[in-house]
Amino acid sequence: MTIAFSPRDLTPLYASAVALLNAGNLAAAREQLLRSLHEEGETALSYHYLAQILERAGGPGTEVLAAQANALKCAPNHPVFLAALGVRLVDAGRDQDALVLLRKALEIDPQNPLALPWVMRLNRRYLQWTSYEEEAAACEMLLKSAHKVDPLLSLTFVDDPAQQLKIAARSAPDVAVQPLEPHAPHEKIRVGYFSADFSEHATMHLIEGLIEAHDKGVFEFHVYDFKPDPTSRQHQIIRDFADCYHDVSALSAAQTAALARQEQLDIAVDLKGITTDSRPMIFALRVAPVQVSFLGFPGTTAIAEMDYMIADRITIPDGDERFYSEKILRLPGCYQPNTNSRILPEGAGGRAAFGLPDDRFVFASFNHPHKVGPSEFATWMEILREVPQAVLLFYSGKAELGAALAERAKAHGVEPSRILACGPLPQTAHLERIAQVDLCLDCFAYNAHTTASDAVWAGVPLLTLAGRQFAARVATSILSTAGVPELSTVSTKDYVAKAVHLATHPEDLLALRQKISAARHGSPLFDTKRWTRDYEALLQMCYQRHRAGEAPDHMSLSDG
Repeated sequence: MTIAFSPRDLTPLYASAVALLNAGNLAAAREQLLRSLHEEGETALSYHYLAQILERAGGPGTEVLAAQANALKCAPNHPVFLAALGVRLVDAGRDQDALVLLRKALEIDPQNPLALPWVMRLNRRYLQWTSYEEEAAACEMLLKSAHKVDPLLSLTFVDDPAQQLKIAARSAPDVAVQPLEPHAPHEKIRVGYFSADFSEHATMHLIEGLIEAHDKGVFEFHVYDFKPDPTSRQHQIIRDFADCYHDVSALSAAQTAALARQEQLDIAVDLKGITTDSRPMIFALRVAPVQVSFLGFPGTTAIAEMDYMIADRITIPDGDERFYSEKILRLPGCYQPNTNSRILPEGAGGRAAFGLPDDRFVFASFNHPHKVGPSEFATWMEILREVPQAVLLFYSGKAELGAALAERAKAHGVEPSRILACGPLPQTAHLERIAQVDLCLDCFAYNAHTTASDAVWAGVPLLTLAGRQFAARVATSILSTAGVPELSTVSTKDYVAKAVHLATHPEDLLALRQKISAARHGSPLFDTKRWTRDYEALLQMCYQRHRAGEAPDHMSLSDG
């Protein structure tokens, strides 16, 4: 087993490659490491670092996987390299193969900090959890360790903003920041939007209206696209919107930061946070005097250079600011933007078009399965036992979960035929399908976000459970702004009682549906122009504080 070079070995090429990697010089690091492998010999760490370099440089996934697989060949059955290859397989979309390796890593090292959270997530993805108690024990083990845990993974398991701050802080980039060169005011305030989701993605579904409503007489917009998709309709929308568009997919974080600095941005808006394809290092290096975290990640980034975070008084209640490293910018309604020009469901084909029964009450969960844990599933099964004429439409993503759903239903004393699996659809068809449902059921620690506003737009009530952290309070914010705060509960007991009541009192359900339908044109949730003006006002307040030489601070707009 060859894990690392011996301290006695002379390996200047390897040492140089690691230093170059840490400095962000990926091309030189790759060249040095390939020379090291050829001249100084092969080790698991050499190939492990090569996989990192290739991945960060945007190299082909096959090359990244091959390098990581070679690391495991050098150190067979080593839990670190088993787990690392498992995560690479997740990135390649090979979840089932990944789960085999990750579980093997945990058999060898039950506390493996890389394997454990991914096994927890994939167990949820495929409905293979064992119990709430086992999940809770695994979470406690992770939280007690000093190892880094992916903040996005932790949101589905831990409803505690204080813990989320600690988890994010472990992963936040810690780099030396070169001071920004001051620049004179521009004719317009220069705003940079950074994301990998300017394509067929939930983020673009939400911000299309914002993009259309932005005041280009006051602002100049620069777009930094981490992952362009020229085949998508949204790609052309963002290209047409941008005053200056940049494809930065081939640039490193340091190169992207240098480019943004050259353009003298006034405000940088990170639409990714700490999610798939995000680049937090860009903001750790600071690209603008005002940096704002918005929409993509429902929690704190813990990045020292991230000045602000967009929220509202429900997602971050007064007094909870201490759980966020950023200063909080509160909008008067819901923090989430929505586009009010989307097509309304027409109901063509009715329930039959989606394989739904006409003679049953239809509950539905359209959340991704990784948000669904033993607590949610047990609660939904309790509801089905209380409402024997009902079925549950369960979104399973692209995976085939029929057998797993049947097994879970039987374990809770529910006839498996009452659980109906469904997969992804294009946005318009997805909204049509939601419109056929009687009542949507939300998850707990990580609510429905875009899915919640989709339900309201489709005219369907969503029942949620308000938690403590931002991710667990988004649906409550959406429902409150839509004028139906009564759909937010505070305990699983209330949640079950409300679901059963609405399923057995059609007149009350009808009244809710009428209120929700009216909200599409009469509530602040879908007043896109007003929302945009409020958001722009917050950006201007941040900019003015900076120009006045004042430090970032919490700021709110009134509801007036």
